[in-house]
Amino acid sequence: MNVTVTQAEQTEQTPENETAEPAIFGRLVAIDPLDFDPDGGTEKLVIVDPYNHRKKREEGDTTEPDAALIASVEEVGVQQAIILRPQEGERDGQLGIVIGQRRSLAAYRVASAAAQEGREYRKIPAIIRDDLRGVDDEALTVSMVENLHRRQASAQDDVDAAEQLALLVKAKKVPKARKRSLAAAIGRTEEELDAAHKVAQMDAETLEDLRDEEIEFDWVELGDYDEVKDVSNAQVTLMRAKAKDEQEGNTKRGAWKTAMQELRAKKARTERIETLKAELAEKKATTVHWVWNWSYSAARPLEELVSAIGNPMSEQGHSETCEGHAATIDPDAAEVVWLCVDWKKHGHRIAGAAQGDDSDDEPDEEEAAKAEAVREERRRVKVNNLAWRTARAGREAHIADMCKDKGEAPADVKDLIMRTLLVSDGHYVHYVGSQEHGAMLAKFLGDERLTRHPKDVISSLIKKTASRRYWWVLFAHVAGYFEAEHMKDDAWRGEPHYHHGPSVRGRIRPATAEWISFLKHHGYGVTEVEAETVATAEQEAEAEAERRAEQERQREEREAARAAAKEAEEDEDDDEDEEGDESGSGAEFDDTSEDEDEPEGDEDGSAEGDQEEADEE
Repeated sequence: MNVTVTQAEQTEQTPENETAEPAIFGRLVAIDPLDFDPDGGTEKLVIVDPYNHRKKREEGDTTEPDAALIASVEEVGVQQAIILRPQEGERDGQLGIVIGQRRSLAAYRVASAAAQEGREYRKIPAIIRDDLRGVDDEALTVSMVENLHRRQASAQDDVDAAEQLALLVKAKKVPKARKRSLAAAIGRTEEELDAAHKVAQMDAETLEDLRDEEIEFDWVELGDYDEVKDVSNAQVTLMRAKAKDEQEGNTKRGAWKTAMQELRAKKARTERIETLKAELAEKKATTVHWVWNWSYSAARPLEELVSAIGNPMSEQGHSETCEGHAATIDPDAAEVVWLCVDWKKHGHRIAGAAQGDDSDDEPDEEEAAKAEAVREERRRVKVNNLAWRTARAGREAHIADMCKDKGEAPADVKDLIMRTLLVSDGHYVHYVGSQEHGAMLAKFLGDERLTRHPKDVISSLIKKTASRRYWWVLFAHVAGYFEAEHMKDDAWRGEPHYHHGPSVRGRIRPATAEWISFLKHHGYGVTEVEAETVATAEQEAEAEAERRAEQERQREEREAARAAAKEAEEDEDDDEDEEGDESGSGAEFDDTSEDEDEPEGDEDGSAEGDQEEADEE
């Protein structure tokens, strides 16, 4: 086994006017290619390092040198030095290839052929990195950096190596700064490093298909995509969400997370539908395809039918008495809908049709329109309630992430807290001891004790919270209030009318729209139903502003009219006063007055009184 040292170790003295190169450059040596064992035995000096980025595979093996590389080594030898590091444990005394596996294998094959034919062959230039001995995470990082921009390294190589690196980081409890440095060295983030184990479970075909289609998902996104890849349009949906986040500069992946939440819900609905189909098949129930508008079908859901004498139709009763009993599955709600396949033939009537109508026809146009409106509203409520509930998980996860922030809260977060706690828009803010609010705090702050003993935990929570984090604890309190009070399942429909029942709805609460808009500003990706709710609230606010403006205009017109009337009346009184003054000044100098002491107005008053009596008669 020959290792020829061709350069003095860098620890030797250097001239005074030169600076010693750092030890990271290692020792330059020449390696005999036949001292390399591609299979990793213990008899030869050089093996492939266990933490080399590239891995041997049955399919798509990227460690194999191609014909062009072998020809190049045959012609000019290995021109770029490989990197080795001393091994430990049972392989102590051997050198592992960190960088240059393909070059070494090409040189090994050229040397093997030359040795058999009795020809000379070239040695391999190599750098021995003693500083990498026992430092597995650094060795793996160096290997990944080398291969990162080489097309020959497969996507599976990347994620396998990343998973190894993630496990090493976790096992060694590497400090966060070093973890960040290792991730940055391979062009990834800490978040991606944590997600590497998920990506490592992906099949190679999916990874290579994405690479061939030049779809650039990072490791976090790859792990998410693998979870929902079987959902229809998943790839397109996620690509659009990623583009939206990039366009809006949303570094918190708001649109992506929302898209994933909806795709997960869609996947769950699909799985639920398959389960329902299996259950119906086991019951040997007759099934028909779902119809979006039953008006154009001979079949009708039982909830739209009544018996010949007007009684509601139940699933059990109909199954026992009608041959047309069947089931279908609502794809949006993922629930079984029971129906009659031919309601006319089996003597049923449409709910709302006039009793005693022998024609068995549909209700008249007006009644049919009303019935259709009721059905559409019922369906809209069902679908939107489901969408609103689906959005909750993603929204609460986003709030919990916000509450993990260890820095100073932004000004608008503080404003929201102060406005809510001090003013609260006239609404009562739940005390932290309430069960629902305690559950919200526990979820947002990650402390389950708040669910069971909120009062006992508050003091310890304050003690262990850094002062700069106070605002975020208060934010969790306020977030719990908004979620509990203003984001209930039916909040998208507007505020229920407590005098006329919950089916009568008023305007959407301003706090509901305010809360959704606030979270959107902080990186949350709003769902379709949330966006519609905010838009409706804005339209209602505009209509209310116009109504108030109209009321104010009418009030101003009435006040102007009253002011004008009053002014006209005052002008008339002034004219009468002027006439009275002229008449009074003439009587003042009248010497013919019979009695100066008797008020002159008595006679006038008496005459006026007589005239009023006459008028009354």
